[in-house]
Amino acid sequence: MIMRFRLLLLLLLSVVLTACASTNSEEKSSGNEGIHNQAYPDVEQILKKDENADVFQWKKRIYKTNLKSLESMDVTKEKQIGTIESTYSEGDEFTDNMATKLPAGTAIYATDKENILIAEHNGETKRYLAMIED
Repeated sequence: MIMRFRLLLLLLLSVVLTACASTNSEEKSSGNEGIHNQAYPDVEQILKKDENADVFQWKKRIYKTNLKSLESMDVTKEKQIGTIESTYSEGDEFTDNMATKLPAGTAIYATDKENILIAEHNGETKRYLAMIED
């Protein structure tokens, strides 16, 4: 009887903890509240450092790929959250759902890691990390 009670208690605790966990990397807030906010670079700052950077903008944040730290991470692709709508040309205003290298129609997926999104086009998958200024 005590064993069943412990098992039931463990099961209930697992359900409660799972329900409280946040696993979706899609942005959850506009992020201007609080004293410890980090600054987010705009595309001009990133392209000034690397004119061939492979980036896209999603919900006013710039995401960049080809970073060594991304390759070693264990990341799980979750639901599709949108698509790339256009490719950037010099002189254009860089807007949400625009990319420097990805073609229009590229699917964007959330992941189980905060600040990492996945882009998928024609069977090719790339991981992108949200950029934060140094």
